[in-house]
Amino acid sequence: MKKLYYFVLINVFISSFITIRYFIVPGVSFTWIGSLFSIFAVLGHFFLLYLLVFLICIPLLRFGKCITHLVVAVIFGLLQIVLYIDTIVFEQYRFHINQSVISLILSGQVVDFALITYFFMFGLLITVCGIEYVILCFLDKLITRQKSLHKRSSFIIATVIFLCGSFLISHLVHMVAFYYAYSPIMVVKEYIPLYRPFTSKEIMGFFDKEGQHKVIYQKDNQHASIYYPHNKLIINPENKTPPNIMFIVLDSWRYDTFNELISPNTYHFVQQNNGVIFNNHYSTGNATRTGIFGLFYGIPGTYWDAFLRNSIPSLFITTLQQENYNIGIFTSAKVSAPEFDRTVFATIQNLRISSKDGPASARDKQLTDDWLQWYKKRDTTQPTFSFLFYDAPHAYDFPDDFAIKFKPIGDINYMTLSNDSDQKPIFNRYKQSVNYDDYLLQRVYDELVASGTLANTLIIITGDHSQEMNDNKLGFWGHNGNYTDAQTKVPFVIIGAKELENLKNNANQLTSHEDVVPTLMKHFLYVKNDIRDYATGYDLFSPIIDRNWLLMSNYSSYAIKTSDNIYFVNRLGISHYTDSHNHEVDETPNYQYIQDAMKNMRYFFECNSRG
Repeated sequence: MKKLYYFVLINVFISSFITIRYFIVPGVSFTWIGSLFSIFAVLGHFFLLYLLVFLICIPLLRFGKCITHLVVAVIFGLLQIVLYIDTIVFEQYRFHINQSVISLILSGQVVDFALITYFFMFGLLITVCGIEYVILCFLDKLITRQKSLHKRSSFIIATVIFLCGSFLISHLVHMVAFYYAYSPIMVVKEYIPLYRPFTSKEIMGFFDKEGQHKVIYQKDNQHASIYYPHNKLIINPENKTPPNIMFIVLDSWRYDTFNELISPNTYHFVQQNNGVIFNNHYSTGNATRTGIFGLFYGIPGTYWDAFLRNSIPSLFITTLQQENYNIGIFTSAKVSAPEFDRTVFATIQNLRISSKDGPASARDKQLTDDWLQWYKKRDTTQPTFSFLFYDAPHAYDFPDDFAIKFKPIGDINYMTLSNDSDQKPIFNRYKQSVNYDDYLLQRVYDELVASGTLANTLIIITGDHSQEMNDNKLGFWGHNGNYTDAQTKVPFVIIGAKELENLKNNANQLTSHEDVVPTLMKHFLYVKNDIRDYATGYDLFSPIIDRNWLLMSNYSSYAIKTSDNIYFVNRLGISHYTDSHNHEVDETPNYQYIQDAMKNMRYFFECNSRG
């Protein structure tokens, strides 16, 4: 037993030494605090992992010494080799090995290994496992000959206390750092494989009853290995006058509920003002976090964690600020959950956190009232950006005194929903909530007309993601469950743009939330940079003819979606290939699409500056 513990201890330090490679990839820079934290985090993390392997290996002790040594050496040798290979993958892609990466490599479609590579890997396996075997034999002889066993026992106790302490300290420190948005600590998580440090707003809130935690925004992000943008933005060099811009977003808005029956006010407003309706538009995720992230950044939601840890704001927002826009952020739900106050809107002072507590419909009404009051008092000498984010469809909510238009209507209880639940009364409640927000929006449209600003306002109307009503008959209700149209396809309308024909040419093409920022930055904020400096989306005023896939994500997974199939990678890195209705298919995915998507996922982790 003692021999196995010493062996585990040696491997903890070997793995910790290999892990140094993660922290020296090009562009990485840590503060001394981050470096010190990473030492405790790495030691505690690998100690816990190898302690689990240690427990698994204990039954092997009943076998002969030779067999035990061989099996244990192979297990730990493989672990060290996988860790080393992962450092190579991380340097190339800025994410760790998962089953999707392995499938990509083994597919033969995008990577072709030379024969010498296979010989090298085989030789590496034999060498590492051989070294592990020699270490075991050496420890066996050393312990057999050791007479001062009590000293060795003291050493064991001391190392257990130190490594367990490292584990606890690293998780507690990370919990505090996460609460205060301290990026030099938070960023370490990105570099350690399988590392999931502890966070708890509830525990920290107990010690911070006044809610005084602040967002620590590092303007230069000098300690982040994120190159966003790739080159400094050249904003409006000709000093043109930018228009007003407005985002109207309904949480959980299904694409098939934007019509004359369910949302008549918005539908007629769009028709009356030559709005362009995009018929094949998708969110960048099936959850609010990644849907809004993609809308405001123009990049995949897979960057969320890295941008949150570094409190990196949207360049769209900072450009608006540079152009002296009046900025009004009006959300029904809390803008801090998800943490948009620490990402998208990190640079906005005195940010309106949410409407007052109450049901979603009441909060939506207050949102509208607050916006109307703010809009009438704004500085009319400057352009205005408004973000109105409604929540009633997400909660299936509407006021008790609001006329029922869709019958029969039922209550929503996720605990009792199943594949056999009747869709109609639940869908009717959802439609009723959309209809209520549409009713509120008429006041917004009326104000734009009455104030005389409609003609100079570009309006984006969309949803953050969609909402499934068991459309695929697989028991999925709501969102965050799969990447089918029922959870990702949303209404998308642009009102107030010039050159409408160019937009209309893309109305039936595959479009994404990633396309919004590059389109607005180029044509309405007059940013002269190449779009690839700050976004991965497309310009909606240019013909979209070569888009074959979209990248989507949520809190813990991502998917590459084509018109017919979905390549889904879950939180464990295990991939599934399905048809458009989430049924698994026995086909080979197009790995070129997957590789291209992965390039976008790592694009802003690479220094591609041309200036």
